[in-house]
Amino acid sequence: MSPGKQSAQSEAAAPMAASARLEAMRRRVRLSRVAVWTVIAAGPIALCVAVASTPITVAAAPATKPTAVRTASAATDPGGYAQVFVGAWLRSNTNDETSAQARLAQSMAPNVELPDPAADAQSAAQSVTAVRSGQMVRGR
Repeated sequence: MSPGKQSAQSEAAAPMAASARLEAMRRRVRLSRVAVWTVIAAGPIALCVAVASTPITVAAAPATKPTAVRTASAATDPGGYAQVFVGAWLRSNTNDETSAQARLAQSMAPNVELPDPAADAQSAAQSVTAVRSGQMVRGR
C-alpha cells in the first residue's frame, strides 16, 4: 500500500474512533440519568407501598379508674419553698437591700431580717438543697 493511502485510512479512522467514544459517553450519560430518575421515583413509590401494606387497626382504649386529685387543703411538702427562701436569704445582706436576692427573700418572708455579713464571713452560697422537711404540730 502506498504511504498516501495509509495516511488517508488513518485519518478516516480517527474521526470514527472519536465518534464511537462520543457515542459511548452519550450512552453512559443517558444511563446515569435513567438511574438517577429511578432512584428519585423509588422514594414516593416505596412510601405508597409502605402505607398501603400497613394494616390499620383501631382499638378502643381500656377504661381506667379515675385518679385521686390532690386539693389545696392537702398537706404539701414545704421543702422547695424553704430551699428557695434559704438560698435567697444566704445570698443577700443588709448592706444591699435592693438586690434581686434580697427582694426575693423579703417578699417570701417579710418578717425575717436580712443577714448582716461579718468581716471574716465566707463567700455566698453556691447552691442550697433541702434535705428533709417535716410537718410541725402547733404547741410543740
